[in-house]
Amino acid sequence: MKGDFARVTFDPALHYSQVFQQQGRVLLEADWNEQASIQLDLLRTLARDLVGPCWAAGSGFVVTLQAHAGDWQLGAGHFYVDGILCVNESTCTLATQPHAPIPDAGLIDDPPASVALYLDVWERHLSSLEAPGVNDIALNGVDTASRSQVIWQARLLDTDAEHVGAPLDDTRAAIELRLQAAATDAEKAICKQQLADLDKLRDRLGGQRAGDDPCVLLGQVLGARESYAWPRMRAQLGPVEADSDPCVIAADARYRGCENQLYRVEVHQGGLAGSEDAPGGASFKWSRENGSVIFPVLGAASSQNADGSAQLTVTLGHLGRDQRLGLAVNDWVELIDDSYTLAQRALPLLQVGAIDATNRILTLAVPKNLAPYLPGADAHPLLRRWDQRNDLTEQGTVALAEGEAIDLEDGIQITFEPGGQYATGDYWLIPARVGGNGTLDWPQTAGTAAAMRSRGMHHRAVLGTTGDDGAYHECCCRFDSLCALLKGNTRRLAPNRAGRPRREP
Repeated sequence: MKGDFARVTFDPALHYSQVFQQQGRVLLEADWNEQASIQLDLLRTLARDLVGPCWAAGSGFVVTLQAHAGDWQLGAGHFYVDGILCVNESTCTLATQPHAPIPDAGLIDDPPASVALYLDVWERHLSSLEAPGVNDIALNGVDTASRSQVIWQARLLDTDAEHVGAPLDDTRAAIELRLQAAATDAEKAICKQQLADLDKLRDRLGGQRAGDDPCVLLGQVLGARESYAWPRMRAQLGPVEADSDPCVIAADARYRGCENQLYRVEVHQGGLAGSEDAPGGASFKWSRENGSVIFPVLGAASSQNADGSAQLTVTLGHLGRDQRLGLAVNDWVELIDDSYTLAQRALPLLQVGAIDATNRILTLAVPKNLAPYLPGADAHPLLRRWDQRNDLTEQGTVALAEGEAIDLEDGIQITFEPGGQYATGDYWLIPARVGGNGTLDWPQTAGTAAAMRSRGMHHRAVLGTTGDDGAYHECCCRFDSLCALLKGNTRRLAPNRAGRPRREP
């Protein structure tokens, strides 16, 4: 959630049930947001515990096959994934679903012989630039509260024996990295057991045995990253280098920023972490403002330079409220719109080359041999600023290395735990506070920074599969409402003397 928040305090492991306001106290936006998160988590957990991790209400999301996979129809209605309500307002096809484009649209255009259809569900944060209707025109469009939107995307997975196990390769490699870094016999035993479990799953995918449920197996494939290789990171205050002068006392490790900040560390390019032997791999970007420094894009045009590189000229609606929330030459920015976000793209970032403050025009340098992304004028285009500056890759991001401290700024260091399988959009939030002689609001375990899982994990559920015979087999459960079930019963409900319904024999 890339909003302008002081911090995000909800933690389901604390089992809080309510937030109480007290008289005469300051009310923070974090308290309000935590109360909403508590209620939302309760409702979703209740739906999952009562009915199951994935199920449809009535005829919601019923699949009707057509000659071409892109024309498969999804019925209107409701579907629940991990308790999250997904709503399809009207019958649509895979090609015209409301939250298109999807990351693997190529499979819809040219589907394999046997496929699984699944839902990819996640929550998208919407600023006032992406959802202009949230601002009240009576306030002259002043930015107020933002919104969270449930995004569901119907996607295809190739279930051919040679391809269906491919997503598990990175998961297995991540566990092997964690095994190499394991310090105790107990940790090594857990890693070895997980490797054995993955090998068994892959063997069953290659030659299903009697009694194997393909829906269950495919669900385990889609959930392997969450089960075995969920990325974890630590945030800590790094030591201050000692001065060579023996008379100067080294400063304590502390946050040295001048203001309270909410740092956001977000995975840009997914995959496995890189190393000296295998450079490349996953990368990340970071923001000291939780990625909330954004600018409305009024227009963008591309031009070619003599050396083969390109540059973008972007006209903005404004250049920010002040210098802290504005733009400067050499800043790294991301030019996005609705289609870019929904397709979960991760193109190289662009660097600000020049700023025409009078006309609000930016000149952005584009890496060589890269066709710049031009956002759609009707797709809520915006420019987002990121704050990394040193030791960057060609994409303007930071190479993601595990097991070693990486400096951000002002004394803040992060360390990615070995054995993570990273995906674009995974993120961590680090509240940095000036108070307390400069501290980080980060959980501690035995006096050291705890390894925290990333936020932003997607939820997935298999809708159904097709075989070589072309027949479609539904995987999800379906439930009618209690009223519909009772109407289908030979017994009916009639009011008793007190006016309450009673069951008649």
